[in-house]
Amino acid sequence: MKFIEKITYLLVIALFATISATASTPADGADSLAKQPVRRTKAQLADSASRVIRVPSEGARIDRGIYQYLFVPKGQVLGGITISYAHLDSNDSQYLLMISGLDAELAMTQLSPFIGISYAKNQVIGAQFAYQRIKGAVDNVSLRLGSNEDYSFTLKNVNIQHQSYTAALFHRAYLGLDLRGRFALFNETRVGVSFGKQIFSYNSTTLDQYTRNREVSITFHPGFAACIMNNVSLHASVGVGGVRINNSRVYDNNEVIGKRTAANANFRINLTDISLGITLHL
Repeated sequence: MKFIEKITYLLVIALFATISATASTPADGADSLAKQPVRRTKAQLADSASRVIRVPSEGARIDRGIYQYLFVPKGQVLGGITISYAHLDSNDSQYLLMISGLDAELAMTQLSPFIGISYAKNQVIGAQFAYQRIKGAVDNVSLRLGSNEDYSFTLKNVNIQHQSYTAALFHRAYLGLDLRGRFALFNETRVGVSFGKQIFSYNSTTLDQYTRNREVSITFHPGFAACIMNNVSLHASVGVGGVRINNSRVYDNNEVIGKRTAANANFRINLTDISLGITLHL
């Protein structure tokens, strides 16, 4: 009996060993291919390495191993157009409702074609032209200070039209987010000069007075870009302010009756300066 028990014990051990070896061995077919790691060729590895841009440490700063991915290669030409639209209505504002009987609206449209070239990886410099049109209307407004009628006024049927043309140089720095170069963040700095004219009309009658504006500005526009095709990307940006120097002159019958020069620096998110656009990578 002891001999039979030993033989049985050895057979059980051999059976468990065979089952374990079979379970650890990959099966043939699609399952085995799915479990095996994908081997990349030397060309693919070299291409992946070339798309990584490492940021070197400066001076005594700690090298944190920060790197970014390639989104725009050196020597690539970029061209496209940016469109922005904003509409403000007194009925949608919580603050303008404090003025009794206010019925006003403002619409702003801007078209901005641009062209640029990358002088280094993820670094683009170029030129931009912009046309902006603002149209506002005050159908009715009544303002009363206290209960005294002497401190009140009413205004109706006042329209304003503003058109401006801007020429600017810009620098756009991209920050690639993935190895394939599909998504990126960017920051755009613009240096521009603009010329504009404002015309007022009252009860469908254009007034003889108008204003001409000249402005020099340095503005900042961070945004996000995503490739939808190999050579086409969509981008969205928002203005966060900048430095502006503005000169305005008021004309009446083509004679200057007033002028003003102002300089200001504002750094805040401007919700009326949200732009959407398309870029061609050539």
